[in-house]
Amino acid sequence: MANDGLRVAAGNARFEERIQDMAASVAARFRYHSIKLPDGSVLPGLQSLEHLRWRLGLFGLEEDLRGKRVLDVGAWDGWFSFECERRGAQVVAVDCVELDTFLEARQLLGSKVEYLTLDVTELSAARLGTFDIVLFFGVLYHLRHPLLGLEKALELTTDRALIESFVIAPEARAIPAVMEFYERAELGGQIDNWCGPSPECMAAMCRSAGFAQVELRDITNQRASVLCRRHWPEPAGTKQGGIARPPHLHSATNNRTYTAKFHPLKEEYICCFFKSEELALTADSVFIEVDGFGAPALAVSANGPGAWQVSCLRPAGLRPGRHQVRLRTAVSARSNPVEIVMLAEDGREVSSPAGVLPPEAPELCSAEFHPSGDLRLAVNRAGSLILYFRSVAESIGTPDVVVDVAGTGRRVDVVSSLGDGVWQANILLSEPVAAGTAVRLRLGDGAWSEWWGSETRA
Repeated sequence: MANDGLRVAAGNARFEERIQDMAASVAARFRYHSIKLPDGSVLPGLQSLEHLRWRLGLFGLEEDLRGKRVLDVGAWDGWFSFECERRGAQVVAVDCVELDTFLEARQLLGSKVEYLTLDVTELSAARLGTFDIVLFFGVLYHLRHPLLGLEKALELTTDRALIESFVIAPEARAIPAVMEFYERAELGGQIDNWCGPSPECMAAMCRSAGFAQVELRDITNQRASVLCRRHWPEPAGTKQGGIARPPHLHSATNNRTYTAKFHPLKEEYICCFFKSEELALTADSVFIEVDGFGAPALAVSANGPGAWQVSCLRPAGLRPGRHQVRLRTAVSARSNPVEIVMLAEDGREVSSPAGVLPPEAPELCSAEFHPSGDLRLAVNRAGSLILYFRSVAESIGTPDVVVDVAGTGRRVDVVSSLGDGVWQANILLSEPVAAGTAVRLRLGDGAWSEWWGSETRA
């Protein structure tokens, strides 16, 4: 797969001439992909069968795909779609235009691949469902919003995304993740070539999109192949005596609102507060999961002896409703789960099934009013009403807790697990609570706790 010494770069006249020759061939109904037919004959294309098999082989895709669902984004003439179908997968092929060459090959092959005409921005799990494997070949550099395209790939796959793209040369600099932007037709004379990331940038964008594991498999002729996985590997290291004790996850909150609620149209971060017996933790040794899918950590900080905070970008594509967050370290098992809530696009909280809640009343231990610690923010300008209670429930989310404040029902904004059956619930307030205000709470439709009144502190 060696090149002929032609420099692949924006502004190179010889490269632009070659691209335009290829575009003319495609426009004249010449295929880009070669297609082998059942009788052994081949519909010839600009890329040979050998080359196409080599491109797919870089990712180590298994021969047996029975039971798998595959999405081929930017399918073009369809070789990758038909090859995955040949291996037993149920395949959906997507492209921004409908090509006669794809339709003809599908008919000659007797293929059942579903073929849709959609732009990348139109793709969603709500529309197409999810897929075990997403192919994203030759798409990234055609996107005006490449990171959004990668987030679409993340949303659509439950396992792997196989991503191939044009890249510029690797960068020898302190921060090698750089990208060229092509305002007009600087790359190959094509107006739909928008960007050229360095290989380091391409891998970094895949991580930033939310993929847990990102592996650069190959760079040939300035085409990079990156294998992206949604799940973390299981712990490989152990301490003496076995895997380390799992962290205890207290809460997961929105970095902007200090609540456990998130909006699908906003760029928000999940801040996880946890305890761990380990002494040195970094963003590379703390593994966050949302609904079992990995979410790369951005920063880790110590908040005191054994107390830590880790943040990640809220994953793309979460449906409205409840979601579970867990985390672990490189050598520990997973923590207890805590819940976050995804709102609908209009900001509504969508009802979703609760976990198993005990019918008996929780034990309300105390209720305290704390003035706001950050006077710049209006989100809780008066402060917070903080309630501590005991319950045998294994998991409690904010929709599960109802607080009666002097006869007025209130929903809580954050629920924290403090361990050993002790919980903390916070209500962000726009007005302070007077001393002696009567407070009680219940879980779901269970019994109310005893009132807590005279010791509510202002």
